[in-house]
Amino acid sequence: MRSTLIKFATVINLIILTSFSIGQNAPAQASDSVVYTDFAANDFGLWSQSSIYGQDYLGSTKLEDWKQLRCSGWDDPSCAVYDNLYSDLILSPCANEADRACLDSVEAKNLNGTLEKLALYGEATSKKIAKYQFKSGTELVDIPAGGGLSVWKSSVKNSDGSDKYYAAHILLRYIATSKKTGSTLDNHISLSDFKGQVYPVTLKKGGTCAEFAIGDECVNSADFLGDEKIAVTLRMNKNLTGWIFGRMQDADFSVTALDATYNKIRISGDVTFVPELAASVAKTDIAKDPKLEKYLKDFFTVGRVGSSVPDPGNGSWNDASVGGLHSTTYEGFLAAQTTTRLLSVNFDKFGLFAAFENQLKPYSPAASNTGTNILRKTNSIFWNFGANTYIGNNTCSSDKSKLHGMVVTNAPIFENGPPEFKDGSLNYRVAGIHNNIDGSEFQGRYTYIVRSDTARCYYGFSSAPIEARVEVVSSNNANQIATVLVSEKEGFLKLQADNFTFSSPTIKVKFSQQAIKKVVPKKSTTITCIKGKISKKISGTAPKCPTGYKKK
Repeated sequence: MRSTLIKFATVINLIILTSFSIGQNAPAQASDSVVYTDFAANDFGLWSQSSIYGQDYLGSTKLEDWKQLRCSGWDDPSCAVYDNLYSDLILSPCANEADRACLDSVEAKNLNGTLEKLALYGEATSKKIAKYQFKSGTELVDIPAGGGLSVWKSSVKNSDGSDKYYAAHILLRYIATSKKTGSTLDNHISLSDFKGQVYPVTLKKGGTCAEFAIGDECVNSADFLGDEKIAVTLRMNKNLTGWIFGRMQDADFSVTALDATYNKIRISGDVTFVPELAASVAKTDIAKDPKLEKYLKDFFTVGRVGSSVPDPGNGSWNDASVGGLHSTTYEGFLAAQTTTRLLSVNFDKFGLFAAFENQLKPYSPAASNTGTNILRKTNSIFWNFGANTYIGNNTCSSDKSKLHGMVVTNAPIFENGPPEFKDGSLNYRVAGIHNNIDGSEFQGRYTYIVRSDTARCYYGFSSAPIEARVEVVSSNNANQIATVLVSEKEGFLKLQADNFTFSSPTIKVKFSQQAIKKVVPKKSTTITCIKGKISKKISGTAPKCPTGYKKK
């Protein structure tokens, strides 16, 4: 069933992300015969409001035959018959100490350089979804309410003396599967993942709001300066397990029990610059780059790397459907006089990056708002995170009883999960171009925070102290020199590597533990000691006769 949920979640993501990405630019003209891809660092996304949506397959396996559902709430009669439902629920700020499944606080660095709690300014004027008890199999699952983005006020002023505000977006996704699909014996719902980001905003009264509103005020994105530090504290159900990943640096992460059902999760870190990359290559120039040409020929002949079924050309999208919605053959792809987009969300990002590496340049995505998703135009400085369920086969990482840790980096391309335990080390791949747009060398940063007991699980270590070593290995197997920090606090190990370079290094973490010497008790022996006619037996590990006695 898990694989089915992933498949359907991918389908709905493709529906949203495809229309979202293609709609960012005007349809290409005939002269724009290019292949395009990009790696946006802001792909965590902003939902403009909470929503529930899904599909009724109407007995068909074809996407175009499905009935698309938009639900006003869980009890909306128009959504009573479904195959899959997806709920994207924005967490509202906590109103009191008894509240659960809510945003507890937002913090930002003040003039003294320390984190301070911000004052809640308000919550977006948008659709709200009431909390609900969903019958999942034989259990009742409490689904939290869905609210809107919230705005928080800092004590720090902007450089022009105006008030400084931040917006917070914390979103949970639940996936409901009906027994109607045949993949389960009863209706089922599960928490799929959650994501969040905090970013500066400005407020302005009146007019049409490009992003969202609080009352009569429009809330608009602003840029980070680059020296900010942010923290959020969430009250989350303990069924949120797995790993957190994100865009920040010098991060900290903690989980404490709030009660029998809920945890407090605190995530903090400095904002980070992430170069966003894009490539646009004229189809007539593809043959000049043999690596790119081979990748594209393979893609349109066999299909995407990692696809479970042959899918030649599936995942390419032609602007304005020139030459068809997407090309399915290499010849058709070259002949389509339009921009053909290879959306990175559909691909193995490392393979796509390697193919386009020589063509990629830094860029900044244009702002857009589809009514469902908001994309901010930024200076590529971010503070965001996400989490999803681990689907690998390592029992230490897949333990669903806890949140295991956090992985953050400023690398443009990174793995959305924990490091892979292989050959005695935890390996984590990142990728990016060597130089910034100004020609300076880009310096990579990486922070890995893992529960001490999870790290011990990988190696079968005891509860005795463990040591860790971090190294960065380039794609040519050469070791890089990097600044490394290792520390342990409150049951979590923190490992950090800074100032490494790209294009596709692997960060390796190795743990060790000094062997505890086993004390073997010495064997006891007995001797006989005599003094004249007096005889004594003396026992011990090294027995000696008393003064005046001789050993017999």
